[in-house]
Amino acid sequence: MTTLPKVGSFQFHIESYVCDFTGKATLPVIVSFIFQAATAHANERGFGYDDIRKDNIAWVVSRISIEMDEYPEHDENITVETWIENVTRFFTQRCIRFINKDNRVIGYARTIWAAIDIVTRRPVDIPAWRPDLAEYVVPDKECPIEKLAKIPPVNGVEPDMGYTVRYSDIDINQHMNSIKYIEHTLNTFDLKLFQEKFIRKYEIVYLVEGVFGDKLKLYKQAVSDDEYLIDTKKGEESICRNRIIWVHGTRVHSARMNGQMTEIKK
Repeated sequence: MTTLPKVGSFQFHIESYVCDFTGKATLPVIVSFIFQAATAHANERGFGYDDIRKDNIAWVVSRISIEMDEYPEHDENITVETWIENVTRFFTQRCIRFINKDNRVIGYARTIWAAIDIVTRRPVDIPAWRPDLAEYVVPDKECPIEKLAKIPPVNGVEPDMGYTVRYSDIDINQHMNSIKYIEHTLNTFDLKLFQEKFIRKYEIVYLVEGVFGDKLKLYKQAVSDDEYLIDTKKGEESICRNRIIWVHGTRVHSARMNGQMTEIKK
């Protein structure tokens, strides 16, 4: 039985170069903290990149659902906690909690990960491969955001923008970096929207790997003034889908009790 704590806690500093014009860390940076914390948590416990690469296996994120009450500011330190909520045959569910310099929770996230064979690109039976992961499951620690719902395809609209996957989009697994999907998605919005609102909730489902040279198009549909769906496609095939919910102001005071949430926008 492991002696390491099941919940990992990691510190990050908000440098000026990870902030946008508002002086706050961007959503892609917050997501990068998720990946860094998840990587460090796994490395410390023996199921990180170097350990599982020996088995020709890699972790691949499948879904992300993130809710932020506010975004940390330039020169601020934040704490990112992460733990495994569940392990099924082909997926692990990892939760994240963001805590600001005043020890106040400013957001949560849920992520779903698959272990894939890097040769066949097929999913691996996780409990059969690494039964020790069950030691780290924390099923009862609060993560009071809704589990990721199905994101429908966007049809019947012209593409908002397009791009070709290039060198800077590719990661160590030789497919499109998970954060690059998010960056390109945010580029579909006008700067004025970022001046008036902030992204309260972001959901993404990764469906197909993007690779170097792929020509992608992004289709955006407004569900309301504050909610958008964005479908990134290669030809007629969706490679990822997003749901983005905006709110006015710069922060939200949230009371989270038993899954219910009330908000006061600031």
